Amino acid sequence: MRILLFSTENIRFFLILLEFFVALFGTFFFHKFSKSPLKILLFILWYTFVNDILGIVMQYVFKTNTNFIIYNFYQVIRFSALLWIYSQYVRNINNYKVITFFQYFYLFAFLTNFYFEDFCESYFLNTFIIGASLITIAIIIYLFEILRSDKILFITKSLIFWVSFAHLIYFVPNVPFYIVRKYYSDSNTIPFIFIINYFLLLIYNSILISGFIWSKTESKE
Repeated sequence: MRILLFSTENIRFFLILLEFFVALFGTFFFHKFSKSPLKILLFILWYTFVNDILGIVMQYVFKTNTNFIIYNFYQVIRFSALLWIYSQYVRNINNYKVITFFQYFYLFAFLTNFYFEDFCESYFLNTFIIGASLITIAIIIYLFEILRSDKILFITKSLIFWVSFAHLIYFVPNVPFYIVRKYYSDSNTIPFIFIINYFLLLIYNSILISGFIWSKTESKE
């Protein structure tokens, strides 16, 4: 178990370093999406890196595992921002209304969860599952729009495609992972599931880097 713990901690530090490089790539290629709704993505990337650094400091410097508050704040800001991005990219008015409803529903679920869990003492797993599911559906709605348009011919040149692909790769497997984590927290498989999660983060960040490199200038038409 010590070997497993040591290896997963090394992976965790490596992924935080990778987050830093992804944020640097995003900054360097910011001109490609600075005039589109995706400009908020750069904030999310730097916020992710800083938030994880703060989590490490709280755990190893201040010797506390009660850093749930910073990850709960991170969850609501990140998920709200992602849902907003897709509400800006869809063209069909009904799709826009659906994703806008998702935004309000997620925030309602997050606020409601205060009655069931302590914001400072536990991570809001319920709202992660809800938020990840809603973002996945929002991405699928957007991609279906793309499939019905001429944009499908140039889809790999669009940064929003790479962002969508990265989040689908990460969120789709993570919904069942968080369900297992919530209801089967004592299972012996949890450490191995965390390793899978780290692997998904590696793929997620690698896809974002590829998107910054290969995409063309993004703009809202």
